[in-house]
Amino acid sequence: MKVKIFKIRVSEEFLESDQELINNFLAQSEVLHTNSKLIEEEINYWSVLISYEEKKLKNISSKAIPISEDELSEEETIIYNKLKDWRSEKAKETQLPAYIIFHNAHLVSIARYKPNNLEDLEQINGLGKSKTEKYGAEIIEVLENA
Repeated sequence: MKVKIFKIRVSEEFLESDQELINNFLAQSEVLHTNSKLIEEEINYWSVLISYEEKKLKNISSKAIPISEDELSEEETIIYNKLKDWRSEKAKETQLPAYIIFHNAHLVSIARYKPNNLEDLEQINGLGKSKTEKYGAEIIEVLENA
């Protein structure tokens, strides 16, 4: 059994990034026990202690190792370009830089391994529950229409 402590700041400025950090950790761990306490300071935060075991890797995890764009097949390159187009539209829509939505390495992995559902998508290196919940359905739709 291992333990890890997280600090989840309650301030809107930090809350989403802190939650994404813990969600990514939780996606890779089997939680045995948690304990949390609200700490009231200048910036209030939750101190979260997690007892955990590392998850056994699923088969798709070995597929999820990022590769270069140059290593994609012709079909995968078409999918990759469609994913980039989707990301550009989403970046304009949300007024965020494209790399905040997904890095190129994520798109390359998605194009290569073509996950069929949200659970498979979550197994791609760097994509946790937060990104999957936020964009997963749209990504699956892009893959289905590619």
